[in-house]
Amino acid sequence: MKRGKLIIIGIDSLEPSFVNKLIEHGVSRGFAQFREAGIIRHLKSTFPPDTLLAWPTIYTGLLPYRFGLKPEPEDIHTLREESIKIRQKLVGKTFWDILSRKGKKVLVINPIFGYPPWKVNGFMVSGPCFGLRGKPLSQPPLEYISKYRLGTYGKTPLLPHEYKLVWNEALEQLISVFELTYKMVSEDVYDIVFFADYTLDRIQHYYWDFEVGNSASRYIWGDELRNTITNYYRLLDSMINWLIKKMGDEYTFIVLGDHGHKERPHTLIALDDILNGTRKTFSFKDVTKHILYMFLYYSGLGNISYYFVKKLQEKNLLGRLIKKKTGSNSNERMIETLWEFGLKEYVGIKVRGNKDNYSKNEILSKVSRILIEKGLAEFVSSPSQYYELPEPVNVDADLYIKLMDGLGNMQSEGSFKYIPNYTRGIIPGGHAMYSLFMIYSTRASYKVFTPIVRVQDVAPSILSIMDIRTDEEHFDGIRVVENV
Repeated sequence: MKRGKLIIIGIDSLEPSFVNKLIEHGVSRGFAQFREAGIIRHLKSTFPPDTLLAWPTIYTGLLPYRFGLKPEPEDIHTLREESIKIRQKLVGKTFWDILSRKGKKVLVINPIFGYPPWKVNGFMVSGPCFGLRGKPLSQPPLEYISKYRLGTYGKTPLLPHEYKLVWNEALEQLISVFELTYKMVSEDVYDIVFFADYTLDRIQHYYWDFEVGNSASRYIWGDELRNTITNYYRLLDSMINWLIKKMGDEYTFIVLGDHGHKERPHTLIALDDILNGTRKTFSFKDVTKHILYMFLYYSGLGNISYYFVKKLQEKNLLGRLIKKKTGSNSNERMIETLWEFGLKEYVGIKVRGNKDNYSKNEILSKVSRILIEKGLAEFVSSPSQYYELPEPVNVDADLYIKLMDGLGNMQSEGSFKYIPNYTRGIIPGGHAMYSLFMIYSTRASYKVFTPIVRVQDVAPSILSIMDIRTDEEHFDGIRVVENV
């Protein structure tokens, strides 16, 4: 066996706490092998920890700003357009492209931003098509690929009957991607195999409250969906164990996620007003609006309301009726939170003005002190500090802020500085910063010489495992895995 022969399993939103729970309760067969005879490290995501930012960084070892990437747009039509642009930027820069140029035979199945697939030294099967409604494709073409259900985020469960439909759809996609991978690996020999599943992210977003038992929908379902997420992890665990048993003598296995998962914030704070010392003005209209939101939230009718909003969005009617605000009034506010940070507990701020002749660094230092002293922020850092880079990063934000657990940023003007996060009744799960990076092999030994792996370290480390030593590519990450 070649020491660098790999199967890499990418799991979107792989949350360490659920993996640890399975292992500690003695019910894991797949993940447990990495704990007992392999290596497990935490994997630090991008800022914010977002699918559309983290996976391209994992593929290339390059940070999102190099591709002009921003967190996931809310509008499906914008996402569709952006996905094609990002795909074009990725071609030739991924770890499988580099390995292809070095003569390694690769198999890539279901990568995000991989629709349509491009030519590699081996086979590439398309990933999510983001509403293009295309069938799975492969390069070179294989007729049977279209029989598998791949590459879609699927339906958003909003109405009561849709929760079972989404669950069944997620299981179908998970099984399909494992079965297709095994079929193709059985038919040919590859130096490296990478395949990904994105359905866990969707399950955790929409079923989080069922797992902990505090969803308004529990009055409809009772305990029927109580352990949905745990059951998904158990199936995922068994699929990984099945594949290791089938292919473990030939391949080293790596399992990794792009970010973790947790409960979304319960409370939103008006960070723009707090940082700028702005006073709120009472508005009867605003108060009435929040009373309505509160009724929808506690009655469980918020899902039905959001159902109609989604329908408008899918038909591109919402974008015509409502133009999204691009930011606060920079003439009035010296410090502004940036709208592109859609995950509300992860905030980027920009200094827009200077009323008192402070230097920019003095303003940023004051912001950090205010947030920490008020107990609002878990950490505050510059982008270059977050990514551990020696030079400033060319991004819009001057500071990255991770608010304390339970708090999120309210990016709208209103009468309140603190309001309940009503949207968490519809999407109760949110992203977390740390996922997992795991290695298991029966035929080779590896060393990971950092306690935490960063997403930008993955691509150069894969090349290291494959014994590819080249200065051909510039990475923002480093090689943190070595063959022993």
